[in-house]
Amino acid sequence: MITLKNVNKYFNRHKKNQVHVINNISLNLKNNGLVAFLGPSGCGKTTLLNVIGGLDKIKSGKIYIDNKKISSKCSYKVDKIRNINIGYIFQDYKLIDNLSVFDNVALVLTMIGIKDKKEIKKRVEYVLEKVGMERYKNRPSSMLSGGERQRVAVARAIVKDPDIILADEPTGNLDSKNSLEIMKIIKSISKERLVLLVTHEESLARFYADRIIELSDGKAVKDFENTQNDELDYEIDNNIYLKDFEKIDEIKKDNTDINIYRNNNDNVKIDIIVKNGNIYLRSNENKKIEVIDDNSSIELIDDHYKSIAKEDIDKYNFDFKNVINSNFKKKYSSIFNPITLIKNGFKKVFDYPVLKKILLLGFFISAMFIMFSISSICALFNIKDENFVKYNKNYLIVNLKKINVDDYLSFEQKENINYILPGDSLVSMKININDYYQTSKMENSISGSLSSYEMINKDNLIYGRMPENDTEVVVDKMIIDNAFDNDSSLQMAGITDSSKLLDRTLSVNSLPDFKIVGISNTSSPTIYTDKSKFLDIIYNSSNTSNNMYSSETKENNFMKYSLFTDKIDLKKGRAPENDYETIVNISNKDDMPLNKEINEKINGRKLVVVGYYDSKYNYNYYFVNDNTIKYNLIKNTSDLTIYSSDKSKTLEEFRSMNLNINDSYNYSKDKYLDEVKDNITSTLILSGIILAISLIEIFFMIRSSFMSRIKEIGIYRAIGVKKSDIYKMFSSEIFAITTIAGLPGIVFMAYILYNLSKIKYISGMFLINVNIIIITIVCTYLFNLIIGLFPVFNVLKKRPAGILSRHDL
Repeated sequence: MITLKNVNKYFNRHKKNQVHVINNISLNLKNNGLVAFLGPSGCGKTTLLNVIGGLDKIKSGKIYIDNKKISSKCSYKVDKIRNINIGYIFQDYKLIDNLSVFDNVALVLTMIGIKDKKEIKKRVEYVLEKVGMERYKNRPSSMLSGGERQRVAVARAIVKDPDIILADEPTGNLDSKNSLEIMKIIKSISKERLVLLVTHEESLARFYADRIIELSDGKAVKDFENTQNDELDYEIDNNIYLKDFEKIDEIKKDNTDINIYRNNNDNVKIDIIVKNGNIYLRSNENKKIEVIDDNSSIELIDDHYKSIAKEDIDKYNFDFKNVINSNFKKKYSSIFNPITLIKNGFKKVFDYPVLKKILLLGFFISAMFIMFSISSICALFNIKDENFVKYNKNYLIVNLKKINVDDYLSFEQKENINYILPGDSLVSMKININDYYQTSKMENSISGSLSSYEMINKDNLIYGRMPENDTEVVVDKMIIDNAFDNDSSLQMAGITDSSKLLDRTLSVNSLPDFKIVGISNTSSPTIYTDKSKFLDIIYNSSNTSNNMYSSETKENNFMKYSLFTDKIDLKKGRAPENDYETIVNISNKDDMPLNKEINEKINGRKLVVVGYYDSKYNYNYYFVNDNTIKYNLIKNTSDLTIYSSDKSKTLEEFRSMNLNINDSYNYSKDKYLDEVKDNITSTLILSGIILAISLIEIFFMIRSSFMSRIKEIGIYRAIGVKKSDIYKMFSSEIFAITTIAGLPGIVFMAYILYNLSKIKYISGMFLINVNIIIITIVCTYLFNLIIGLFPVFNVLKKRPAGILSRHDL
């Protein structure tokens, strides 16, 4: 049944206080009988029992149970073997205090896969009857006396009908009467199974044991079959044998029958008063008075004390095989089902003492912090297009320090290129809001990426229509939303939504007004117009990016002749028909002769004066043709914007020329991320610190709960409960704590953040929606579960004996 081969175990290995607690022990133990381990305290009896029962590890050697090696198996396999094959009777009982007597015993049946309530009831009631505890089956085990608790421990050990029972000092904490009762039970069950008994009471061992193994300093110094047939001289402390006392007096008179016994010559002075059915005693002596009734532990026996004979113990019968259903096959099973698990978790939390319930506020606050942190982190990575998109998403941006006009013109001829714009395509156009006197003098403008309306169709419009001539434009909703956010003058003029901008005029210096005829929703901040107007709008836009020569500045002396024909009179010469030709104010005719070059240059070439003009507006511009204006614009910008029908091909082609070309969307996004990088880092650090503090708080709170229950965990593991069941037990408690305290904290913080997100200037700091709340709830449960189970994991790495011996927690 059990074989030990050269087993060794040490305490404090390789230290000065090293103890060789099991010293090269080899044993063969049969399938039945009572084997007693005898020896002084510290000789290794209990440790040997623990390693045989799989409660502790060994340093070297081999241990077999039913030819299954348990000394080198993983803890799960050892647990499975010992749970099915071994029952334990511990010196300190190891009952679960918050369970009833019945439930303590029934627990081990669920561990071996018996779920049938009738079978459980039949088995439990039988073993409780045999140990004399049936009438206490519904009593909490915490309310039992030591003898009663030990009887329950015996019942728990035998109820699963194990092949082996390990009894560690089962009588160590009991009086003599209970000791004999327990030994009688143990002896009876050893007839059909193997019982290993550790005891320091040599008289009990020599009377009850079939085999005795004596230990000393970790070694088995004696091992012999116990064949003595002596009687057991073991007087029960609570039994008073009247015939062994001197009967000094007897009073029988008038319904009074009093007998007086004593076993020494002490003087006795006592008054007995009987009144109204009550008996009163008075003694002037300083002696203890104890009443013996049905509830007393003292038993009066009208006989002499007699020693116990071997024949007496054979009268006790334990016939369990005829009670149990042998069709039930033992299997290592969980003691919990999901519903019971969750109920127990909530019950455990509701039963917390007041102080511990107050500490649940910590979980509430921690959950709030987790909600805040996750919301902040998600906001950082919830990069919306409106946060960074500045250009039409279909554009490519070429970053150059200088642009050569010839290169620009050659780029325009390349395959797949629809058009090229000098600069980054951003322009600004003024909005007419003369609806009210208060707003008539306000300057309000919209800025966007200039694009051809050929990019869109009517399906892209949410209001209005497509342009029908070159003075009509479509404005994207993203531009209007940005205008609403950055300037209140539109709202002051009664323009509260994008549809109210329809038919409004947009103006650019020196150009006819443009009319808004449509509002698009392409999620791209774009002003769509006829591409024939691109250069005019870019050149004359007051806020054109990279435009050094706004028409409002004196430096921009070059203007497009075709735009001013109705405002000037050609006095002499001809119009500037060819490139690099100009007409000048007639007041300059002496300094700038006709058909001669002047010092003014465009694209590095001097202009040739071909005519003189006069103007009532006192213009003093150099009027040139369309191409010359284009060259001037190209020469004085540093970027190019390309609209290609094949982005990837154009990117590849331009990069092969070592040009810095990027997709406008990715370019804007990278630039935005680079700008907010420091903010992202600081927010991540802050959120990380908040999360860490929250998790540390959760860790210590759950660790405190776990460590206060270390004994309970040790008991569960010692009697064979699965590690996974311990994890489940604490997981249910963590689930209950998180649901009761954490969930309200998440909801409360979500409500706060939802209201804060309505404030424009801080709305970008948080992201709050149903998905974020769900993510936070899931993360909180996971965080609590992982952090909460960490101390459980650390403890459960030990074998049961190691858990029970922890006193430093």
